[in-house]
Amino acid sequence: MSWPWLDIFYALIAFEAFVFALVLVALARRLGGRFGFVDAVNPAKIHEKPMVRCGGAGIFAAFMLALGADIVLARVLKNAVFVPDEIRNYLGNIGFVGGKLTALIAGAVILFVTGLVDDRRNLRPGVKLLLQIIAALPLVLAGVRIKFFIPGDFLGALLTIGWIVLLANAFNFIDNMNGLSAGVALFAALNFYLISRGGNEYFMMAIFALFIGSLAGFLPHNFPRARLFMGDSGSMFIGYMLAALSTLVTYYRAGVPTQLPVVAPLIVLGVPIFDTVSVLLIRWRRGLPLMKGDQNHFSAVNLRWLDWAGAALALLQAVLFFVVIFLLEHAGREKKT
Repeated sequence: MSWPWLDIFYALIAFEAFVFALVLVALARRLGGRFGFVDAVNPAKIHEKPMVRCGGAGIFAAFMLALGADIVLARVLKNAVFVPDEIRNYLGNIGFVGGKLTALIAGAVILFVTGLVDDRRNLRPGVKLLLQIIAALPLVLAGVRIKFFIPGDFLGALLTIGWIVLLANAFNFIDNMNGLSAGVALFAALNFYLISRGGNEYFMMAIFALFIGSLAGFLPHNFPRARLFMGDSGSMFIGYMLAALSTLVTYYRAGVPTQLPVVAPLIVLGVPIFDTVSVLLIRWRRGLPLMKGDQNHFSAVNLRWLDWAGAALALLQAVLFFVVIFLLEHAGREKKT
């Protein structure tokens, strides 16, 4: 079966998660208001009325429900004629990745529950940081580590923990505008899907398809007009998932001209990483609490409040960003021809 048909197969997997999320986020909105998961009006935030903030429960539930359903279907339908040949050969081997999949789910549950409790009771930053580190441990113990061609496992384990903590907080930090955190995560997941596609990593493609569908199902509830927020339960969950899944993708293979493809996650996730680092530096230089929310994110820049000079610079920055992307793509095409 050719790739266009395979992509349709994975699009159906994403659509399944999309439908689950569309329904479950709406349910989370209804239950969130009833059980007190409400974000009050705050000078550090932009909403003008209290908002339910547990939409992440819908994203999490949709992903897990779709994942569980697909694992069952894979076992039942592994010999079905409508399953693409390239994929059918792998369905019987899902058990071999069971350890890493269990570790992935365990860490996701820890961070989701942490975020959910924080959405309800506002945990102290130190407690959240400790639980983020704990959430990374199942992956490390299952052998999921950042390699970067570094000898030994200890440094790789530390990098993996740091990577998960960084992205869990990064997507929490950029969750300050409607659709931003989920939108950035969706496009990042799509990039990782394409990278996995290039390496014929069929199982990773399925996981990313489920994740993309879960995020897409949340967006109609949050963008352009928000009917609820994802909350920390959502932002930390999606940050964790991108950190963990990006670690599992294969970037370097024998015969590749350089080892630089291993930095692909830094490029794909450059927006939330840059925002997080810049915000932390601003807070540190001003002597402010590092984990206290504010409006110092570059994503919070609003053109309507800038003068001509500021607006022109903001637009120029955006244009240059896309020019750089165009030049890189053009260089890549020229290299192939």
